[in-house]
Amino acid sequence: MRDFSEPARATGPGVVADGPAGATTLLVIDPAGEALHDEIPATWRTLTDRLRIVWLRVPAAPEWKSTVDAVLTKHRDDPRTVLDVVTSGPMAAEVVDLVRGHEDLVRSVLLVDPEVAVDAPFAQVVARSQEVPDDRIPAPLPLGHPYVVFGVAEALDKLGCSGTT
Repeated sequence: MRDFSEPARATGPGVVADGPAGATTLLVIDPAGEALHDEIPATWRTLTDRLRIVWLRVPAAPEWKSTVDAVLTKHRDDPRTVLDVVTSGPMAAEVVDLVRGHEDLVRSVLLVDPEVAVDAPFAQVVARSQEVPDDRIPAPLPLGHPYVVFGVAEALDKLGCSGTT
């Protein structure tokens, strides 16, 4: 398992966002703290023409749970809002538990390399690290990895999100 305790990950913005307001919103809760430079990772930018991506960098947002609650509450009053959540590894179970309080608002939780089995009807695993000896990327896969973006886009397509075509 990768170590996310590097001090540099705690610098920079706690939340970055891109994409049109009012579009399907993808809340990415990133335990690794990618998106250091005030914008979402480049691999995700192809999705921002039709999706609103809100990237929460957990190392830079120590009160991340209240930030998630604030984002979800902000979207609660708009009946047109469609929200999906993405997270990985060590945060999977905790995020699923947090979303349980917002099941009426969150359509799905998309997981990457969850550390534990997660049993929730709205949660699904969309990407896993390869268990091969020469794999140079330890679990969990970085959320900015192209394989993760592909898995998320594929899952959103199956859920009927027109924002990924």
